[in-house]
Amino acid sequence: MFKFFSVILLIILLLSVIFLYSEIYTAEAQKIDKLIFEVKAGESVGQLAERLESEQVIRSARLFKKYLLFKQLDKKINYGEFELAAPITLARVAEVLSKPGLNEKEITIIPGWTIRDIAQYFEYSGMFQAEELTELVGLPAVSYKNWKDGIPKLSLDLAILKDKPWYVSYEGYLAPETYRIYKNAKLQDIVLKLIQQRESEITDEMRQEMEKQQKSFYDILIMASILEREVKSEQDKRLVADIFWRRYNKNWALQADSTVHYAVNKSGDVFTTKEDRDSNSPWNTYKYPGLPPSPISNPSLASIKAALYPEKNDYWYFLTTPDGEVKYAKTLEEHNANRVEAYEANNAN
Repeated sequence: MFKFFSVILLIILLLSVIFLYSEIYTAEAQKIDKLIFEVKAGESVGQLAERLESEQVIRSARLFKKYLLFKQLDKKINYGEFELAAPITLARVAEVLSKPGLNEKEITIIPGWTIRDIAQYFEYSGMFQAEELTELVGLPAVSYKNWKDGIPKLSLDLAILKDKPWYVSYEGYLAPETYRIYKNAKLQDIVLKLIQQRESEITDEMRQEMEKQQKSFYDILIMASILEREVKSEQDKRLVADIFWRRYNKNWALQADSTVHYAVNKSGDVFTTKEDRDSNSPWNTYKYPGLPPSPISNPSLASIKAALYPEKNDYWYFLTTPDGEVKYAKTLEEHNANRVEAYEANNAN
């Protein structure tokens, strides 16, 4: 008898699995070639599920909610209009909701991009003219102290902006990330989204650590922007951060090629010439000790954390070879030897 009931239970379980699979992946809510439906702003998952069932976009609101939760899609639903080609199954409806809608598009800001890079990206994408962004957030490597016009026009009440000088651009605050935006979104709304993302990245723990180290967020952001352009790996960023902070504490020149590169508005790699390094710009850390007046790029969160949590070491010098390898040195003699070796290796290629 026990064996009989076990077989019955197994059959019921199997039929339940088949039924669930069918309801999720094969059963169609409607037999049509294409369906357009809407997710309304402010609508909860429960409200959405009930409405989609009543509109015959899905067959079961209850199953839809459970599936979204199981797939961890309940927090990733976007608002707007969505288009779905046949078959109109529950799984396909859930999948399309995590993608940009018909009235949305994706933009991607790359770590290390400058305001000018982002402006060009917007222009090449056909979204805005490059000048529209620089008029809004300011020009790179420009001090507006003595300018009557051209001062950045944003006015935002965010914690990360409390210590930002008024006379420099919003370089560094435009957080690199992939964003979904409305196709007709205003530039100011997009910029606000990027800056709010940066605000959300900075935790209370990080703020406490800054206070403990007696460093402002602005200083951390500047250092992170340099690290982003100088080295690639998180390990190297933490090591180089310690080198730069020790140089900073001794009021030495940081001698970061990336800052010179930024000051003279070069594109491509961060290697510079003697003429570049002789340029009379406050962003030139070969000529002026301390940090530059503003960030030199829009760094990743990883670079911000490296600036805040450097890895202690005994090096005082480093260089990055053309193939991306970072060579460290404790003395100037070792550093010069590394430079010769890197130069010879580069010429040999």
